[in-house]
Amino acid sequence: MTAKLTQKLFALLLLVVPLSVQAASDLDYQNRGDRFEGVRPKPVSGYDIEVISVLADYHEPADQLPDQLRIKFHLPGQTTVHLTVREQDYRLFYWLDRVKPVKEWQAKSANEFTWSTEAVLRQLDHKLNMYELGVLIRLKRETPASVEDIAPAILYHAMPPEKIGGYLFTMKTNGDARLSCKVYREGEPAELMTQAFRRIPGGRPFTIRWEAADVPEAQYTLVCNGYFLDNNQPVQQAVRFFHKPSAK
Repeated sequence: MTAKLTQKLFALLLLVVPLSVQAASDLDYQNRGDRFEGVRPKPVSGYDIEVISVLADYHEPADQLPDQLRIKFHLPGQTTVHLTVREQDYRLFYWLDRVKPVKEWQAKSANEFTWSTEAVLRQLDHKLNMYELGVLIRLKRETPASVEDIAPAILYHAMPPEKIGGYLFTMKTNGDARLSCKVYREGEPAELMTQAFRRIPGGRPFTIRWEAADVPEAQYTLVCNGYFLDNNQPVQQAVRFFHKPSAK
């Protein structure tokens, strides 16, 4: 290789490397005005079980990743809101949180948040299925707990549903586990639904679906009880949420 050719290749590398570094930094998790969004390392969970997402059971058709994604949720009372969007199963290491709404979240009302997919999601995977994402709206506290207060979210891009027909609760355990999950209406001892999982692989998301088309507006709780298969240590998680049949 001649000295002249070596110099040209070196000059080319100087041009290419800064561009790739810049592209990576543009996708890093950072402040984007009304939210923090980007790629961040997979968080190390020290929790036996963790809630990842609580969504209305609604899938709006989309041939490709829409230009904008929208979240809608009902806030039953005035409280602090901690909204997180993440992948249900890590592949792209996408994360969105620390949302600053245009106006304060309104109690006893429908609230919405919209963000563009251009800055991060389209750069990561323009063919991404939007329902690979999970949404978790914690109320009162920001960090995981054995009893969570959650506002279920509607994830859509153009037209939300008129009514809520069911919910999808996505969680993961830190080890292989057996669980039984039940839904209760506040103040009533009898369960409305039971779903059993004989073996849940540790570290992988699993989803509990509850059909809620015919249940009245009220406060409900999902309770999951079980144990780890390797040591029989107990596992428990409760999710309290308000069911409002109308999505308006």
